[in-house]
Amino acid sequence: MFLFTILVVFSAVSYAQYDPTPRKNASGELDKPDANVVKRNHYKERLPIQYPPLREADLMWQKRVWREIDFVQKQNHPFYFPVEPKYGRASFASVVIDSIKSGNIVAYEHNEPMLYQLPMTPPQFEKSLTTSRTMSTIEQAADGSQRTVEKTIEQEMAPSDIRRIRLMEDWYFDKQRSMFEVRIIGIAFIAQDPDGKMTPKFWIYYPHARRALSRAENLAMGGNRANSYSYTTMLEKRTFSGLITKVDNVYDRYINSYTKQEEALYEAERLKREILEFENDLWEY
Repeated sequence: MFLFTILVVFSAVSYAQYDPTPRKNASGELDKPDANVVKRNHYKERLPIQYPPLREADLMWQKRVWREIDFVQKQNHPFYFPVEPKYGRASFASVVIDSIKSGNIVAYEHNEPMLYQLPMTPPQFEKSLTTSRTMSTIEQAADGSQRTVEKTIEQEMAPSDIRRIRLMEDWYFDKQRSMFEVRIIGIAFIAQDPDGKMTPKFWIYYPHARRALSRAENLAMGGNRANSYSYTTMLEKRTFSGLITKVDNVYDRYINSYTKQEEALYEAERLKREILEFENDLWEY
């Protein structure tokens, strides 16, 4: 009976303290409505974790790997959706393109080898996002004859047209800390040309883009809003599915230059397993 009385009193006090009317701030203005259960300010102030120091003398082993992430795969959908920005969320390509246009990230031209020495000017970047296609139309002349006329239509590529990204990453062993780690060096954004060929449109230097990407978040698979991740976290926690297309080799060649179709997939898995086995072989008991 005593416990029941305490619960009733507590409920009455709680109800009495609840005031459904809008509150006013110090300036006398009404507080603005917030669509979230709590104010989400953390991601606006988030900074990426600094890389640990690495000396050249401590670099015992290093290998560069190129890996492509296809947004068609379900595990990579958090990078592709939403197709258009909404509810404070935007796709990975949309965040990067907007950051480049605002000057927070620098875009680089694609070249071989990729050394990030050719930054794009704003007109060059706009041109890289422009796609052109040829349409054939039939026009009727004044004398009644008909002729086929080809017209070239140019339009700006939408962020949703970016269907793949290519990671340039370095796997290395730091003997000072006895750590086998990976760092992303750069990211290429790949779109499909009118002829069907997948072509890199531009690159970004990832270490310089980490700050901008750490303040853009998206929902992880499962849709848990309280467990949203920044794109920096998603990339560095490896929450994606990628396919190796090239590993440092004497011939400086990509996998698809000497194997095709299923054999290329087996070769990519073999190279992936080779890197992991190297890490396992470092430890002896």
